[in-house]
Amino acid sequence: MDKIIIEQIARKQPLLDRELEKLEAIGEGTYCVHNSWGLGQILGYDSIAKKLKIIFEDGAEHFMDPVFCVRKLEILSENNILVQFKNNPQEIEEKAKNEPIELFYSLIENSMHKELALSEIEFVFKRIIGEAGFRRWWTGTKKLLAKDPLITLSPKHSNTYILREQPVSIEDEILEQLQINKDPIKKIEIAGRIVTLPRESQEIIAYEIKNVVDDLGNIIATNDKRLSLAQRLTCCWIRNDLAGVIGDEVEYFEPTPESLVRDCNNLGKLVEELPSPYFERFLLLVTCAFPDEWEMRCANLLKNSQGRFTNECVLFLIERGCPEFLKDCFNRWLNERALKSPLLHWIVKNRHVRKFAEIISKELISFRLLKAIFLAIDFDALTNTSAKRIPLMELVSEDRNLIRDLLSDASEENARDLCQMLMQNQWFDSLTKKLLFARFIKEFPSVQSLISEKISDKQIADTSLIVSQESFDVKKKEYEILINEKIPANKKAIEIAREHGDLSENSEYKMARQDQELLLARRDQLEIDLKRAQVIDFGAALEDVIGIGTMVRLRSNDSSEVAEYAILGAWDGDPENNILSYKTPLAQALLSKQVGDDVEVAIGDKTTSWKVESIMRYVDCL
Repeated sequence: MDKIIIEQIARKQPLLDRELEKLEAIGEGTYCVHNSWGLGQILGYDSIAKKLKIIFEDGAEHFMDPVFCVRKLEILSENNILVQFKNNPQEIEEKAKNEPIELFYSLIENSMHKELALSEIEFVFKRIIGEAGFRRWWTGTKKLLAKDPLITLSPKHSNTYILREQPVSIEDEILEQLQINKDPIKKIEIAGRIVTLPRESQEIIAYEIKNVVDDLGNIIATNDKRLSLAQRLTCCWIRNDLAGVIGDEVEYFEPTPESLVRDCNNLGKLVEELPSPYFERFLLLVTCAFPDEWEMRCANLLKNSQGRFTNECVLFLIERGCPEFLKDCFNRWLNERALKSPLLHWIVKNRHVRKFAEIISKELISFRLLKAIFLAIDFDALTNTSAKRIPLMELVSEDRNLIRDLLSDASEENARDLCQMLMQNQWFDSLTKKLLFARFIKEFPSVQSLISEKISDKQIADTSLIVSQESFDVKKKEYEILINEKIPANKKAIEIAREHGDLSENSEYKMARQDQELLLARRDQLEIDLKRAQVIDFGAALEDVIGIGTMVRLRSNDSSEVAEYAILGAWDGDPENNILSYKTPLAQALLSKQVGDDVEVAIGDKTTSWKVESIMRYVDCL
């Protein structure tokens, strides 16, 4: 800023040396950061209003008191990464992609106390990489940082990164963290990292490993109530592994992993709490702890399993010569109506995998399995206390050949019974029901008579919004940022602005209140939209009728003009790229049309006539 203006401000209100330095650093084009409004650029100083004119990321121009700015804004220097990005975006994007650690060093070296919280990292790199790409970029960069001898995590704040003055080896860093941390759960986790070190690294700290083994033994022996049985078992395994590294005999250690498993009265709950890398080791432990009944124990675990453990359990039993036993279990559980949703999901996903052909029999892949699937979806939906999606329900709609495969041995009566079940199911949305009915009709045309009212895309209730997973995630993320970051920051900004005195002439207060109204209105709208949203997968779209998830080619009946449109979810519209929300008038006119059909579209006073030339699934055109 101009020295004369700075002197005028200083005469009016005493300033500290640091604040004067910040005022001197402010100039036209200078970038700054505000807690609520994000990244901004100073456009200049209004000498009449005696305010700085700043434009923030929302595009709004704010007139702000200079003293307020130096006290509440962070003024960015020319070597700041975000300033460099604004001046040369391509170069910084390339660095983020090819030299992420070098860019991270640039950020942390210019930070206060050489520390960076995850929120600060997100603020910078989401603006460089974008919201969508940040998570993948950070996952890879975080792994590189974990191996960097100059970067460590704060012992007090797990999401804060610190730049060391001197490099520290991975071995020394692990030992240092073991000394600092007193929490037994954290100690077990850190000790587990020693097990994964290369042999030569383990040999370097062999003497210290002896102390770690003793420490882990004490943790297990104290029966600390903070530790679950799964954590005690994990601690046992890590203790034994580290004892093996230094040549200690483990057979005399107490308690043993076998004794912990034998004393457990709920193995299913225990395995749910174990980290997935220990699944196979746990199953081996079951065979040792229960040598006479391990097959049945493993089968019971499989029956109630979920996620990755289901596959691990099946492979474990097959590798130990139990395919016939597994096949009998599957068929018996189907007859007893004891097949649960996760295992049904696994069977459906793997029904064509060659290595499982011996256990997933033709007898199992039947209309009875489809009935079990509908019943399991009903049960899951009734017991689902959150907004969590039901994977089995999604798989039924996404797998285009499932109905055909499961109805291959069905009679017409069986098909009609299953169709009745589907009609009575209240959990599938209208669009998904339509897709499934179409697959039933393709195999058994006679079931069409059961459907008293044709279910079409036009009949989707106005109270619901059909959306893609990608657009839903974007809206949900926006909502989370509003609730967790922007609204709290705005509340703090209002409190700070109140300190400036007379509210009638306090522009910062007025702006903060205006922002509050906008933020709360946006929050309310997002809550309504997210409650109405029904996520679908475009891969389930049909190719013989226009629906949500299809690409349609039209030819004008009045000229030789050709047009192509993709019809997608309510929040996916992109007219410039010929992507229509199914809510638009043109999309509504096209829904349920088939190849050869004519469609008239009225826009204003003009009506145009088109013929449907072809229909494809949108996912096949990507």
